[in-house]
Amino acid sequence: MGVPKNLLLLHRGEEEVRQKNISVVTADPDLVAHLDLTERAMDLIDVFVRQQVELDDDGRAIQHLGIRVFNGLATAWKLMASGYYQKAGLIQRDLIETIYLINYFHINPETLPVWRVADRKQLQREFGPVAIRKALDTHDGRGKSAREGIYYKFCNLAGHPTRAGFDMLRPKGGAAIIGPFPDNAALRALLEEQGSLAVQAGFALSVWLELEAPMASSTAHRFLTGAMDYSGRFLGKVYSPEDRADVDRLYCR
Repeated sequence: MGVPKNLLLLHRGEEEVRQKNISVVTADPDLVAHLDLTERAMDLIDVFVRQQVELDDDGRAIQHLGIRVFNGLATAWKLMASGYYQKAGLIQRDLIETIYLINYFHINPETLPVWRVADRKQLQREFGPVAIRKALDTHDGRGKSAREGIYYKFCNLAGHPTRAGFDMLRPKGGAAIIGPFPDNAALRALLEEQGSLAVQAGFALSVWLELEAPMASSTAHRFLTGAMDYSGRFLGKVYSPEDRADVDRLYCR
């Protein structure tokens, strides 16, 4: 029988929306910048996973989390480009949770083997999203951060069925649409989140990268210099010439 006709027609509609959204991105330097940083982060993760040899289960676990992040960045882009904005947001919520967990293991490496064998109750109690956010906030030493608000924003709009989430099913001011549709405002908002998440993902995984691995130094340098430019342009964090010189010294080999 083959693939049902209606599913083939749906895919055709998705591809039409994708072409429209790609045209929108191509015409806007800011939107291109969000995707450029996404690609740089994914390139770094690719080197970390495919070029770096891990000899123990803990190292391989971080690589597996890296794969999850790589696939999440790729899937979120594919969904938003194809007109499924709410589902792209759902993937981005997973990215937030995974990136926080990777950061936690860098700070507390002794907990990684515990996490690998933990049962459901222990996972929720010690490694659930709330526990990880609190641990990261405590480590930062600046009180409660914006992590909780960011996470629940994605839960409310994309992760759970809510009235607020209905807004992601319609173009601004219009009626809800079943299936994919073009929406420049939703595309822009999600790409802005994508760029920010790519910065966090690249930084989180770069600390696990062994610079002796093939292409590691050059790929890390490309990501870090791009992330510094991006942070100054979009995130309000300007890196000094000294910061940039340090990156050149450490990663230009």
